[in-house]
Amino acid sequence: MESSYYNHFTWKQTKPGRWERDIDEVEQFYTTLERRFQGTKRNFFAITAHVSLSITRRSTPTETTELRLIKALQTAWLRLRYDHPTIASWVEENREQKKCKKIYQGFSDTEDNQHLTWLKETFQVISTGQSGQQWCNSDPLAPTLPTIFLLKHAITSQQEPCRVDIVLRSHHAIIDGIGSLHLLNNLIKYASQAFNHRDSFLIPEFTDEWKNLSPPLRVAAAIPENLDPAQDLKLKSIVESNDALREGVEIATIPFKSGPTVPGCHKRVYLNLSASDTQRLLLACKAIGVSVTHVYHAAIALLIRDLQERQESERTVRYASYSLINERPRCKSPYNTPQHAASVYHSVSGHGLAIDLTVPSLASQDTTREKEKSDFSRTIEVVKHHYLSIRNDDEHIYFVPSYWQLSTPPYPPGLEDPPIPPPNQKPSASISSLGVIDNIICPTHGDFELHDPWVTGEELGTGLGLFLGTYRGSLCLSAAYNDAWHDEADVQSFLDKCNALVVRHMLNS
Repeated sequence: MESSYYNHFTWKQTKPGRWERDIDEVEQFYTTLERRFQGTKRNFFAITAHVSLSITRRSTPTETTELRLIKALQTAWLRLRYDHPTIASWVEENREQKKCKKIYQGFSDTEDNQHLTWLKETFQVISTGQSGQQWCNSDPLAPTLPTIFLLKHAITSQQEPCRVDIVLRSHHAIIDGIGSLHLLNNLIKYASQAFNHRDSFLIPEFTDEWKNLSPPLRVAAAIPENLDPAQDLKLKSIVESNDALREGVEIATIPFKSGPTVPGCHKRVYLNLSASDTQRLLLACKAIGVSVTHVYHAAIALLIRDLQERQESERTVRYASYSLINERPRCKSPYNTPQHAASVYHSVSGHGLAIDLTVPSLASQDTTREKEKSDFSRTIEVVKHHYLSIRNDDEHIYFVPSYWQLSTPPYPPGLEDPPIPPPNQKPSASISSLGVIDNIICPTHGDFELHDPWVTGEELGTGLGLFLGTYRGSLCLSAAYNDAWHDEADVQSFLDKCNALVVRHMLNS
């Protein structure tokens, strides 16, 4: 590793208690998008992570249990700041150096109770009676610093479990989806300890927590500064190939409401498969050598094809998309562990995913079951090849900074809000796989029972972002959308049809 190059990614103290470092390409991508959409007063791709918590074993009144739980979670959040001080960091533009910096401000030795001020700002209890899902769909803005919102469930009976929904809101340049789930698990692990052993659960002195600040992906994965000549040629070939994917062919797009030019509220809808159907689906996927992600991504492509307007003659359209990849397994220790949950360690695929599909003519009769099955099987194989080509590419990680840089638009100059970018007229749908979330968030921590973990990135565009994950044996398919361009019923219908397609061909064949 070229030490001189990586030096500017090292956290350095610039004044007492203040630490700074440069941001890398993936952090710059999310920072630039936020800056470009600053005029909306919202934050493109801001992270929302959620989990429900209940306490089933107790002998004290529910109100007392609830107060103890809130105190335990607050204590755990403060403890987490020591382990993951990056949760108290932010990105700001250094105009003198003409670059963006990640900043961490520690507690001052000269000011008392700063930790209480930070807790008050970044741990907020919501008592509106809304569930976490309802509150997240009510357009809460992303705070400057990563913040925990605790939504209390109404107490209707002393015999009922004490239940709360926990929501993490953060700018995406600070943490990503998988990292946010790891962070919630770490939070609940500590909260369980503080709940049951409150007298012996200690908070370390905040004097050396800066040592735990997370580096950018370039450092975590030891990515060289430059590509070698052969890799330069490979990157050029990938760029040319991706450009060619959209030439001379009609790109299949998702219908959306025309008219609005400014994004509205980011929202989420979802559906769950039963544990028995999930198990059957997993076995069916295993039998043909594919993953659940391959299957649902194929269903998305076919569903978008079916949404295209039919014309006098049948025609070929192309579904064009990409995949998001969790890069933590490619990072070196300890950055490949939950010890560095508060980080942005993921990538986008280099080669675009392109699937050519046939839109029937107006006069075409209903497609036969055999033809549907054939189309589905062929599409799955294309998707599978796409994913495996990335997984099996040992050089993929070296290209990740270049992929992010190529996707990043120019950073807007000046102090004023830049013009809000116009809506994308050719949106598509992507899918992010969260995998088996039980491997990230343990279903039980002491007396705590966890349910319904999920994550989204704030959608300010015309497309749909789908998320797939299983927890406690049940699969959840969800979608993030912006209500300026999509109605809830239409997005829910998209999920339902996507799932029905999978069930029809995987479980009922």
